[in-house]
Amino acid sequence: MAKSITEGLSYAALRKECVNAVRSWPGCETIGGIQIVRQKNASFSVRVTLYGKAKKQLADRAMSAVEREMRRRFHLIE
Repeated sequence: MAKSITEGLSYAALRKECVNAVRSWPGCETIGGIQIVRQKNASFSVRVTLYGKAKKQLADRAMSAVEREMRRRFHLIE
């Protein structure tokens, strides 16, 4: 299986993309903050830090789906 080519993004741009994507999920509009953790080979993981009025389980499920999609499309360049 061939590895697909991803687009490089800075930390700030990736954070903006992830926040906008997770806020588009129903019930997650009030999420206030996320944390991006750099991993090996320009990979990353994303966690919700400020839930707002969103339910924790719903927000975590939305973030895992967003993280999976963002990891397919982007990598960190900083």
